[in-house]
Amino acid sequence: MSHVLVSTSTGDPYKELYKCLWKAKVPGKTDLHRALSFKEWMLEKALALGSEVFEKLMMIICALWKNRNNFLWNGTQQTAQDIVLSSFAWLAEFQKARAPAEPKQKQPKRFWKQAAFGVLKMKVDASFLSSQSKGGVGGVLRTDNGRVVAAFAGPIPHMASPKQGELYAIRAGLDLINSLQLQQVVIESDCTEAITEASCEDHTLLANGGLIDDIQSAMATIPQVQLCYAPRSCNRIAHRLAGIGFEATHHIVWLDQTPECITDVITYDCNHLTCGSFYKSFTR
Repeated sequence: MSHVLVSTSTGDPYKELYKCLWKAKVPGKTDLHRALSFKEWMLEKALALGSEVFEKLMMIICALWKNRNNFLWNGTQQTAQDIVLSSFAWLAEFQKARAPAEPKQKQPKRFWKQAAFGVLKMKVDASFLSSQSKGGVGGVLRTDNGRVVAAFAGPIPHMASPKQGELYAIRAGLDLINSLQLQQVVIESDCTEAITEASCEDHTLLANGGLIDDIQSAMATIPQVQLCYAPRSCNRIAHRLAGIGFEATHHIVWLDQTPECITDVITYDCNHLTCGSFYKSFTR
């Protein structure tokens, strides 16, 4: 058939080639005069694909074009396997970025909860400003019906981290409890790391080992004491007192009185007690 590929001076130079191909014994003859161009054929096949496969095809075509440009202008090229893997990785990242964000499930809001009958509850918190390397602590001691027994606020001139501040607040709360010679107390903080370290038996190598030793020694003098976690929503009063302590110049203690700066939060806490709990608290 080599002679039919030679261009002639008259007529269609591919006419003889078409005739030879049409007479050839091949399965599924096609009218070559009506054959699609590669672009049209590619589009026809692409439109017949499912959306997932079509997306992969588009990414591979894009990667091939990028590889072609890198070869022409930079003299670098990827293997076929690298092209396919990188195009699929791009597609996965694109789909992840465009995926709608999953709706966050709202956690039920928790409020202050009174301790068991006859048990006092001490809430402590700390405030910290890294740019000034100082902080403040605060806490409030309340009965099982919400009445304020004592409160404190004070500055910490040198504070290295929020966790260290929470440990200082726990120690300050324990100091107040011991000074009042109380027997049954629950201490709550909103810092799980501080609670974990304060309860650690082998704390000698920890950065706050000396402070933890003071906490454990103070806890050992109280017959019944418990250190627990409570979320920030349950710790509003101590949080406010810690902010006051940050601005204070000296340690402040209130005994058998409610500081005016926290009366609104006290009311807020009591308003969110369950009716049964509120009734029991004031009928004992």
